[in-house]
Amino acid sequence: MSIRHYVLLATDGSISLPKDEILCTTNRENVYIFGFTGGLLDVDGVQIEENKYLDYTDPANWDTIFMKKGTATIPSPIIWGEVGDHIYITLINIGMEHLPDLKDFHTVHMHGAHVATQLDGFPESSFGVPMWEQKEGQPLEAPPKATYFFQPEDPGTLMYHCHVEASEHVQMGMYGALVIYPSMKSLAKNGITKCNRCGRWKLNGQEQYHIPKTATNRNFAYNNIHSYFDKEYVMLLSDIDSAWHESVSIPNNPNPFNAVDFKPDFWLINGRAFPDTLLPHPLSVGSDPNLTQINYESYVHVKTNEKFLLRMINMGYQVVPWHIHGWHFMVVGKDSNLSPFLVLAEDCKHINHKLTEMGFTNTIGSGETYDLIITADDKRGLYRNYIVNGQDGFPSLCEQLNEISKIDPTAIFDIPEEPVNCANPQLINYIEICNQPYGDPNNKFFPQFYPMHNHDDYKVTNNGKYPGGQLTMIQADAPDKPM
Repeated sequence: MSIRHYVLLATDGSISLPKDEILCTTNRENVYIFGFTGGLLDVDGVQIEENKYLDYTDPANWDTIFMKKGTATIPSPIIWGEVGDHIYITLINIGMEHLPDLKDFHTVHMHGAHVATQLDGFPESSFGVPMWEQKEGQPLEAPPKATYFFQPEDPGTLMYHCHVEASEHVQMGMYGALVIYPSMKSLAKNGITKCNRCGRWKLNGQEQYHIPKTATNRNFAYNNIHSYFDKEYVMLLSDIDSAWHESVSIPNNPNPFNAVDFKPDFWLINGRAFPDTLLPHPLSVGSDPNLTQINYESYVHVKTNEKFLLRMINMGYQVVPWHIHGWHFMVVGKDSNLSPFLVLAEDCKHINHKLTEMGFTNTIGSGETYDLIITADDKRGLYRNYIVNGQDGFPSLCEQLNEISKIDPTAIFDIPEEPVNCANPQLINYIEICNQPYGDPNNKFFPQFYPMHNHDDYKVTNNGKYPGGQLTMIQADAPDKPM
């Protein structure tokens, strides 16, 4: 059990959204937002070097904290912990840079958390945190603040957001991911242990050879052996009505936006619209392992045969039919609750479709979370021969692509490889993959690229410009072992 202390600063800011489909485009729209900044201050009393400025108990930090006005981001910093941890979240309302006279209260609602009503962050039944103000001509006094407490009893994916004028403040961007991992203790209660001497993972005393020795408790989504994953990604989905944001940005607007007129024109993954979803996420920084355990990267990059977890969170106001190309996912949990199918499968050595909930499109309502695990299956056995050599009297796909290119080379699309560097993006297409030299059985087939997106396809646009919006890619590289 650890004590994790987060400090969130409520303020405003802006995000820059692409207006076309061009990678690293300069054709952009700046959108005014509300949000939180800050992050993890300390773990078990040891401060995080990058975030020492958040120590509000030291008056020497007050000016630095106060000057963070205008630096809000979408999404807000990730909050994470383990089952049994003491998670404290101190909220300081530092006010708005663009709207200094807007003195709204703010709160932190841990959406889906089992907490007492006093800590729920619903102001109408508890309280709000007032704005920190500096009296003219006088030095800053200690900020008004409130500290929320959450002791997670179960692992899973949750979210948090401000619940003051939630119709507006959530739309404006005051939300982030809240992730809880199993602890070694909670895993052990469910028969999952790790041998101290040999390093092997065991289920009820039986070694689990498919789980590497390097795995930790944070390679499980739930207290269930079948929830093991190699990599994880947060996919926090939301939507933007830029007219609403523009209306809020006008001081003392005599004609405020009516929420029933909501009509989004941008759809976001982790605060960004395609093609920005392919770029390194600006919040994925920091050297401390407590800051890099999980991040908001949205370009999924795995090796074939790896298992990866998608933590799907819908903070938008519309239902999202999330469609993944190429593979079927396994639903391991919903709303921080283990899938009942995995409970039935607990004693099975291998999961089969009769005991699991599988799919290729996951319908996610506003305020819902789903945990999806995908195995990046090796498809060479089924498809490489046709793609490279041709079969059943049909020429190879590589030959067909070369013929298409002779007719119109623009019909063969370039794909950015992850990580994407705007100064020098590495692009590849399937003709270049087909032209890889013979010899290596991985060549002429890898890497592979699979899109995943909102299947309300008009939401895969940026204000109507396709492609954009809630769209990103999965890059699958060659496996470590040959076929």
